[in-house]
Amino acid sequence: MLARGSVSVQIRVRTQTGERKRRVASLGPGLAFGEMALLDGRPWSADVIADERVICYGLAVEQVQELSVAHPNIMVTILANLTREFSERLRHANEAIRALE
Repeated sequence: MLARGSVSVQIRVRTQTGERKRRVASLGPGLAFGEMALLDGRPWSADVIADERVICYGLAVEQVQELSVAHPNIMVTILANLTREFSERLRHANEAIRALE
């Protein structure tokens, strides 16, 4: 969870001359990153680079699992928020894909 500052989310894009990074999003206070890897256990799909000094708070997978057992209602709220955020990101991705056509 990003508490202060801003970060850029970058993906690696293959080009004819090699590989480059492309910024796909900017995140500010109150937004989270790394949640996909947390949920599916796979490696990160993007890099997150601080644009300025940031303060972030994180939970290890084990801590999230413990939280879900000890406080299931909190976990339901976290998952609902993540679902909303994923939906918003997918809508933005769909708009970007449409703009390419």
